[in-house]
Amino acid sequence: MDSVKLTKELKKVAFSNHADFIGVSDLRVFDDIPFSERPKGILDDAKAVVVYALKYKDANCFFDKNWFSQAEELLTQIDKKLAEFLTEKGYKAHSFLKASAPHNLYEELRRQSLGESTPPNPGRWFRVFYKMRDAAVSAGLGCLNKNMMVIIPNYGPYFYLSMIITDAPLKADKPFEQDLCADCNLCIEACPKGALTGEGLPDSSKCKPMDCQFLCLKVCNEKFKKTKSPSRKQLVKH
Repeated sequence: MDSVKLTKELKKVAFSNHADFIGVSDLRVFDDIPFSERPKGILDDAKAVVVYALKYKDANCFFDKNWFSQAEELLTQIDKKLAEFLTEKGYKAHSFLKASAPHNLYEELRRQSLGESTPPNPGRWFRVFYKMRDAAVSAGLGCLNKNMMVIIPNYGPYFYLSMIITDAPLKADKPFEQDLCADCNLCIEACPKGALTGEGLPDSSKCKPMDCQFLCLKVCNEKFKKTKSPSRKQLVKH
């Protein structure tokens, strides 16, 4: 099977198991972290990173621990289905999610800022996860906004990212190059702590997302929610 056909089939598996967005990232996006923590340091013959996302229902999801638990169960199920598909094709897949030990984004958000770089759980490959936002851009899902979170065109920032590593020769998607923020400073102006400058990650000493109820993401979402979300057919076109 050629790489284009294999990639399309993989995306169809993801969509049929309730993923809302999916793309394939070039491995070079990880070149600035230690080799042992890059995809090839985890899976020595890695050829691609698959990044996908689930939509949030609304802003209240951020404060609903049960929703996060359900979302992580669904992400784990998606990983399982993608891994099964790749295994059946004769390839390997490395997942970061385990049903017995979900990475629990809710707890991470509760005790740290959006810009925090110290892993609350040193047992996982944190720097790879820390690069997941860049991988999402490389995979064509969207761009980084001024608080360094990914925003998807015609949709916004309300989604939950995950990824898997594989040795399958998947076709990398074209990196997302459009600036969806342009002259917009809504997130910077909305931050009650002054943690955002638009020049990089939020100031971790000021950024308290659970305290301010993610105002930066709320105003960004308001900007996009009136536009039409891209269809799954559009997203599987590569």
